[in-house]
Amino acid sequence: SDKTILSQEGVTQGDNAAMGFYSCSTIPVIRTSAINSSSTSINEVKQVWYADDAAGGGKIQDLKLWWSKLCSRGPLFGYYPKPSKTWVIVKEEHHEAAKEAFPNLNITTVGHKYLGSFIGTTAGKEGFISEKVTEWCKDLKQLSEIASREPQVAYSAFIYGLSKRWSYVCRTTPDISELLKPLEHSIKELFIPAILDRVFSCTDILRQVFSLPQRDGGLGIFDMTEVSDAEYGFSIRATKQLTEAIYRQDTEYHENEEELSDIKQNIRKERASFYKEKQEKLLSEVTELGRLMMNLASEKGASSWLTALPLKDFGYVLNKQQFADALALRYNFCLKDCPKICACGAMNSINHALICKTGGYVSMRHNWLRNCIGKIMETAKCKDIQLEPPLLPTNGYPLPPGTITGDQSRLDISARSVWNVLERAFFDVRVFHAPAPTNMNKPIPQMYRAHENEKKRAYNARVIHVEKGTFTPLVFSTTGGAGIEAQRLIKKLAQQMEYATGQKKADAIGFIRKRLRFELLKTTVIAL
Repeated sequence: SDKTILSQEGVTQGDNAAMGFYSCSTIPVIRTSAINSSSTSINEVKQVWYADDAAGGGKIQDLKLWWSKLCSRGPLFGYYPKPSKTWVIVKEEHHEAAKEAFPNLNITTVGHKYLGSFIGTTAGKEGFISEKVTEWCKDLKQLSEIASREPQVAYSAFIYGLSKRWSYVCRTTPDISELLKPLEHSIKELFIPAILDRVFSCTDILRQVFSLPQRDGGLGIFDMTEVSDAEYGFSIRATKQLTEAIYRQDTEYHENEEELSDIKQNIRKERASFYKEKQEKLLSEVTELGRLMMNLASEKGASSWLTALPLKDFGYVLNKQQFADALALRYNFCLKDCPKICACGAMNSINHALICKTGGYVSMRHNWLRNCIGKIMETAKCKDIQLEPPLLPTNGYPLPPGTITGDQSRLDISARSVWNVLERAFFDVRVFHAPAPTNMNKPIPQMYRAHENEKKRAYNARVIHVEKGTFTPLVFSTTGGAGIEAQRLIKKLAQQMEYATGQKKADAIGFIRKRLRFELLKTTVIAL
């Protein structure tokens, strides 16, 4: 909407500029309370401000003077402290002194919540976390009910919304792993069966698999009882500079960006190492087929459908059956409500459904993916894009054995200005099913190489010598992985999209992978 919303006072809630305005407007209040005083004791109060939430730490008499200054000088700048919303947290032995110094304020010796976490005693912290866990479990129950109708929406809401609540608390509150067990029980027994659309008790090994990041073959549904203490340690390290500046009460904050970047990089490495070790342990415990499916799910781009928001305009929406079947394919679960006998007369299974040519599903999968690649090339501003272009007759040109020489031969896509300006490039698409009997005994990289080499033997020499162009085989698996040649094309098209649209290359790569993944996923689950 282009309608202007006028605000007569301050900023509207949710405005991106709100925090900046708050920071600028509270600086005079902070400086007046802390510095413009003849008493030096005011500097003993360690002030912390977040937007209009003020906090101070120190001795009771120093805090009394600070509070008095804040109440008297704050209104001069439009800041009005509210005693009814103000809490004083003290140790038991200082309770009476606090009551005498702050007769109009709330006083506690147990502690109180602050900025989404808790300051106080261990008992108070446990009570706070238990209350939060109860609240989260109720929300999780409601989300599980939504998952029974819209599992993809519920999963995205969990990953990008609900789970962030306890992730924040884990990073700001120490030693709470044991208190999170009821939450983990709700995730395991309610939410996971709901998004899988299955009535079953999630086994421990499956729960561990699902707790891996999506890129490592999991679902990104982390077990916080396992990682909460580590996440708190990471947070302490990442905020060390800011913590020290607050303790020193620096009036200006200059962050050492290089040091912080190194800390964040080390944290990412430690976190990745933790999950990699966990993945390797799980791979040693599952069956050979389970090991293959986990490795396939860990391929680059294979899990992009799980990390994408369900945006209808981009075609990222899956219905209930598609989402459940996609998870069944990912983890080799038995299909629900699936005929035992295929239309071709053979026994039905996931493997058979994805390689059976009855019904035209194999051709549909190939053609839709081909068309999607053509549209992406248009977005990347490639020229003269053609689908199923006919090849020039060979007219007896000597070509290596195995080359297809028929006069009616066609490839899937041709385009100019892909690899080099105006040079004509040809592409041929193939989608294979890795767990099929002809593939599953090979290492995954060898599967892609075998299919790429087969395409090159058939067309590469003809395209180079007769068409005077380039040939690239685009090999994908039904689980979402892509061969080396296809990955090169994705990066090249992303680079051209960066020039054509201004979109960052990394974002463009992510966009292309998601588009291809959803196109492949939808045409794959149709066959199931």
